Amino acid sequence: MARNAEYNPKRFAAVIMRIRRPKTTALIFASGKMVITGARSEDRSKYAARKYARIIQKIGFSTSFNEFKLQNIVGSCDVKFAIRLEGLALDHSKFSSYEPELFPGLIYRMAKPKVVLLIFVSGKVVLTGAKDRQDIYDAFESIFPVLMEFKKS
Repeated sequence: MARNAEYNPKRFAAVIMRIRRPKTTALIFASGKMVITGARSEDRSKYAARKYARIIQKIGFSTSFNEFKLQNIVGSCDVKFAIRLEGLALDHSKFSSYEPELFPGLIYRMAKPKVVLLIFVSGKVVLTGAKDRQDIYDAFESIFPVLMEFKKS
């Protein structure tokens, strides 16, 4: 086992490995599949995946690097104004879920692009579930006029 790895099968069915550059975490499953989290870009994600594969190879496992794909791109921003979440939830009830006693943000499930947004009263927005970077940009461009409409005065 590598020194930057932990494995507790009672807690989670994968080896958890971390590297510093790029600062990422890998979940390595018995099937040979690997999930990388924490990379700041698509390129860094692929670079990290190659690095993990090399580490696994060095400790004696045969590895091949194939079928790399991005599954979930996350973005975040601050629109710098407060948002009336109750009004947004009412007017966009088809896409929104807002239960402040359970979670402080409004969950907005956009259909096209298929992205989920977490929108907070403070104006902070988290966009997740995108398959490529352009989906994040398109989702933000689509939601921004809606957020302006529900800007707290």
